[in-house]
Amino acid sequence: MTTVLHLDRRRFLRGTGVCLALPFMESLLPRSSRAIEKVSQAKRMAVVTVPFGMVVDKFHPTEAGADYQLTPTLEPLRELKNDFTVFSNFDHDVRGGHAANHALLSGVKSTERAAYPDGNLTVDQRAAELVGHNTRFPSLVFWRTGMSYTRTGVRVPAIEKPSDAFRLLFVNETEEQKKFNRASVKSSGSILDVIREDARRLKPALGAADQQKLEEYFTSIRETERKLELAKDWIDRPKPAVKDSKMKKVGDGSRDNQTGGNQIEIWLDLMFLALQTDSTRVLTMSVKNGNWGLDDVTDSYHTLSHHGQREDKLSQLKIIEEHLMQNFARFISRLKSTRQPDGSSLLDSTQILFGSGLGSGSRHSNTNLPIILAGGGWKHGQHLDGQRAQPLCNLYLSMLQRMGAEQAYFNRGNSTLTGLA
Repeated sequence: MTTVLHLDRRRFLRGTGVCLALPFMESLLPRSSRAIEKVSQAKRMAVVTVPFGMVVDKFHPTEAGADYQLTPTLEPLRELKNDFTVFSNFDHDVRGGHAANHALLSGVKSTERAAYPDGNLTVDQRAAELVGHNTRFPSLVFWRTGMSYTRTGVRVPAIEKPSDAFRLLFVNETEEQKKFNRASVKSSGSILDVIREDARRLKPALGAADQQKLEEYFTSIRETERKLELAKDWIDRPKPAVKDSKMKKVGDGSRDNQTGGNQIEIWLDLMFLALQTDSTRVLTMSVKNGNWGLDDVTDSYHTLSHHGQREDKLSQLKIIEEHLMQNFARFISRLKSTRQPDGSSLLDSTQILFGSGLGSGSRHSNTNLPIILAGGGWKHGQHLDGQRAQPLCNLYLSMLQRMGAEQAYFNRGNSTLTGLA
């Protein structure tokens, strides 16, 4: 069944203390087509990362181009083959095994950020800088902390419980909570004013290196001030309503402690709803380790990733990776079936990146990373073999330019990716 993208959350039905968001209704739009174009042309980014690589010979196709054969791992995506591109022989030329996994979305290890103008800023957080001012939440990070970094090198904390994410997105605060939020924003703004003045007085006494650190500090303050200003504008705007009874159960916390396999489905459903309701346009979900609770899987995800080519572990890992791809395919399909006001799909305006900072988890390799890009209006239906001739950050630069960035580099990348547009 085709779902409909909510357009205007200022339209509500009110009565007996209940407020329900109306679905998109074309007759409520202004006569001008600009309102339709504004929502339909909005650019979005969703990122799904896994921590332990993939079984590479089951993930990467052997043929390049449009006539490639789907591998066993990609088989759940068969019906969507024309909606995504799979990449091989792309990476960041970094080393460190698990310790370098966090560089997936930036190409830069946190210990090496000083060598780059934007530090280890990740592609999702750069996208949030571009479009985050349009929505209640500039960006959201789900499930696991450690993959998203701001330009000042700060790790963006993840929302770790599905119930917390649901309440944040869809449960309205009480009047008392709103009053507290207003006071907190005002107080935080006053504190930042004092800190900024103290820092400026300190600056003349600092050496060049310390002045650079202070400038990074100022950047962080400006970023915080911008977020506070945006937060203030949203305090009194009602949140969208969710009618799905299954998702309402997420809000009561009853599904917080379910096993990892089931949580993938829950988190992807929350990502879909966040995009559908335009609560945010930038989302990152990072999978946690754990026992998956899937039939015939007895070991943890991490343990199985160190399979050493043992068939008993590979057979369990196959079940996990198939489960991942099935849910990823379902997520893409839901976006594809969601119509925007101009008739295009939500997938058309959403770039979806899947990947890991490890290629082979068994070998602790950071080369030949498993990468998929879906949606976003790109030329898909192909396998691009980079032959390690260009950095993965070239893909990120291409994605950011499609989000509206006017920049010629992104960390290790200084060119857009050939073969994708």
